[in-house]
Amino acid sequence: MNYRNIDLNDFAAAHAQGLRDRELAAHFGVGLETVRRRRAQLGLGSNCPNNNKGRHAEALVTALLTAQGAEVQPQAYHAHHDLLVNGWRVDVKAGRTRIHRKVTSLEFRLPERRNSNLNTASYPKDYQQDTDFFALVAFEGDRLTDAYVLPVSLWQPSITVQPDSEFCPYRPYRDAWAQLSPAAGVAV
Repeated sequence: MNYRNIDLNDFAAAHAQGLRDRELAAHFGVGLETVRRRRAQLGLGSNCPNNNKGRHAEALVTALLTAQGAEVQPQAYHAHHDLLVNGWRVDVKAGRTRIHRKVTSLEFRLPERRNSNLNTASYPKDYQQDTDFFALVAFEGDRLTDAYVLPVSLWQPSITVQPDSEFCPYRPYRDAWAQLSPAAGVAV
């Protein structure tokens, strides 16, 4: 089927049923880029849970910081960082909660490489060059439950936070939003 012949109402209905991009492409007999263009044309988001989780985390952080009076500018999709907060480049990461032997841990992945839109290529991610801070967050629904604001110098491919432990090395960074206050000379 030619992408121009896709009925947009049928496309929107299939998307509303939860079909992901690859499933939409197979269903309509088109390529993944065509699916992305049609989603963009209709203002439809992704049905990928991981992608939606990250975007929801960004929206929650944006709302919190805006309510605190910060100047927050969400960045374009696939930018090197997610938010510009008072001139600081912030990469927001949504964590996974794990409970093992009654100890709660939050796990955050900050991979060294990033895949392209269609997973056809991989390229290095240089956090030290592209980001000033990480906002590592966990949430339930529309409520942030935990947040850690770490300087990029603490980057590791995987960061595990134990919120209830007094020995957690990231404890000083819990709710440390003040680090994102306006600063002179921030390089963007």
